[in-house]
Amino acid sequence: MTAASRVASTSAAAALVLATLWLFWPQSLGGGTTYVTTYGTSMEPGFSSGDIAVLSEAAAYSVGDVVAYRSESLNTIVMHRIVSADAEGFVTQGDNNAWLDQDRPTDEDILGTLFLRIPNGGHVLDTLTSPWTLGVVGLATLLVVGSAKAGKERRGRRSRRRRAPAFTMPSFSAPSLSVPALPVPRLTSGDIPVLVRARGRQVAVAAGSVALVAALAAAALFVVPSTESSTDSVAVTERGTFSYSGTAARGTTYPSGVVETGDTVWTKLADSLTVSYASDVSGPGVADLQGVVRLDVSIEAPDGWSAYLNSGPVVPLQDGAATASVAVDATAATSVLDEHYAEVGGSGGGAILRITPTAAISGTVQGNRFEAKGPETLAFALDSTALRLAGEADVVLNTTTETEVATGEVVARSFAVAGATVPIGLARGLAVLVLALAVAVAAGGAWLSRSRRGDAADEFVLRHADRIVPVAAFATAGTVIDVSDAESLHRVAERFDTVVLHHAGEDEDTFAVRDVDATYRFVVPGSPARRGKPPVPAPRASAAYVDDYTTPLPRPGRLRSRVA
Repeated sequence: MTAASRVASTSAAAALVLATLWLFWPQSLGGGTTYVTTYGTSMEPGFSSGDIAVLSEAAAYSVGDVVAYRSESLNTIVMHRIVSADAEGFVTQGDNNAWLDQDRPTDEDILGTLFLRIPNGGHVLDTLTSPWTLGVVGLATLLVVGSAKAGKERRGRRSRRRRAPAFTMPSFSAPSLSVPALPVPRLTSGDIPVLVRARGRQVAVAAGSVALVAALAAAALFVVPSTESSTDSVAVTERGTFSYSGTAARGTTYPSGVVETGDTVWTKLADSLTVSYASDVSGPGVADLQGVVRLDVSIEAPDGWSAYLNSGPVVPLQDGAATASVAVDATAATSVLDEHYAEVGGSGGGAILRITPTAAISGTVQGNRFEAKGPETLAFALDSTALRLAGEADVVLNTTTETEVATGEVVARSFAVAGATVPIGLARGLAVLVLALAVAVAAGGAWLSRSRRGDAADEFVLRHADRIVPVAAFATAGTVIDVSDAESLHRVAERFDTVVLHHAGEDEDTFAVRDVDATYRFVVPGSPARRGKPPVPAPRASAAYVDDYTTPLPRPGRLRSRVA
C-alpha cells in the first residue's frame, strides 16, 4: 500500500468514526440524539416494554411521527405518535390507547422523532449493569488474567530451560545388577499427591466448561424479558328462560281459566297471552355489566314472507339480570297472515309466531370490553285455531348463549422443562447458583492442581498421571535411548502399552520406559532453586547412549537425537 492510499484509507476511517459520533452523540452531551427505554403497553405492537428508542431532532414534525416529549401532567418523558395538531400544539396518542394525551407539546417541547428501535435493548442494558453480571465479569476477568499470568510464567520457565545447555555424564561399568537404593521418591508436589492434583486439574477443566455454559445460560435468561403476554379466553354466559301465561274461558279445555307455560294456546278460548323472558348474565371476572332487553313479536309464512307485529317495553339490566315481557295477540297475527295470503293468492297454514329477545349487553372481563351475543328466539306454530310450542318445552323455553372474550394479561415468564413449569426467577437463580458452584469447583480444582515447582517434569506428571509410576531406583536394560521430549516418551509408552517410570532426584527428574532390549528415557534438569545451586553449563552429549546389561542408568542431560 502506498503512502497516498494509506492516508486516504485513514482519512475515510476517521470520517466514518466522526460521522457515527455526530449521528449518535447524546443530547445530554450537546448532541442531537435522545435514548429512551420504553415501559408499558401504550405503543404495542410496535414497541414492547424494555425496548430502546433512538430519537433524533428534526427541523419540523408532522402527523404520523413518533416523537418523545417531557409530559408536564405525568412528569416523565412520553413517546407517542402525533395524530393531529391544534392551536395549543400537537395532539399525541399511544398506538395502543383509545384516548388522546392530555399534554399538547410544541416544537420546543419535543426531544426528537423516532430514528431507530432496539428490541429488548433496555433489558440487555439492565442485565449488563446488574450487580450479578458485574460480579461474574469481574470474576471471569480475574480468572483469565490469572491464567494468562501463569501461562506466561510457564512459558518463561520453558524458555529458560531451552536456553540452558544440556550436559551428560560418561558411563561407567559396575559389577552390580542395579543402582544402590536412592532416596525415597517424592510422590507429592506441594504436599498434595500427584493423582489428586491430576484429578483436580480434570475437575477444574470440567467445572470451567460447566461455568461457561451456566454463564451463557444466565446471560440469556437475564436478557429475556421477565414477563410475557398470556392470551386466554373467558366465556360470558347469558341464560334465558321463557314463560307465558294468559286468561281463557273456563271449561273442559281450561278448567281454571288460566293458560300456563307449556299449554297449547287455543285462540278461540284465550282472551290474552303474555310471554316473558328472564335473562341472567354471568362469567368469571365479569364487571361493569350494563344493557337493556326487549321482546319483539313477528310472524313468518312458509313462503318466506315475514312481518313485524309489536314489541314489549325496554327493561334495563340490573346486577346482570332483567325480565322483559310482551303481549301476544294470536287473533291479530292470524288476521295479518290471512291478509298476506289473500294478496298473494295462497293458502294458510304452517306459519311461525316468533318471540325474539333483543338485548344490548356489554361489560368487561379482566379489563377487556365485550358485547354479549343475542339470545335464542321462542317459536310457536300458528294455525287457524291454536298456538303450539315448536319443539320440546324444556328445550325451547330454556336458552344458553356463550360469548367468548379474549383476555390478555402480563404474567411472569416461565419455561417447560421435563414436563414441569419453571418460573424465570427460579431459572435465573438456578443458573446463577450453578455458575457460582462451577466457579467454586473450578477454583478448588485449580488450587489442588497448582504446582509449586512449575517445571516441565511436574507438568508432564500431571498430564499423564494415570500412566506414570514413581520409583525409588531402576536399572537399565540393553540399549539406552534418550528421546527428544517427554511427549515422545509418552507415545513410546502408549505404543508398548506400558508404564512410564519416574524417579524424582535431587537435581533432576528421570522418566524411562522399559522394553525387552532397550530403555527409553528423558531427563529433565531441576531448576536452580530446587538444586540449591546455580546451573553448571556443560557440552551437549552425543546422540545416544549404549551400555551393557549390568550398567546402572546414568543421568545425562537432555539429548536431541533420534536412534533407529
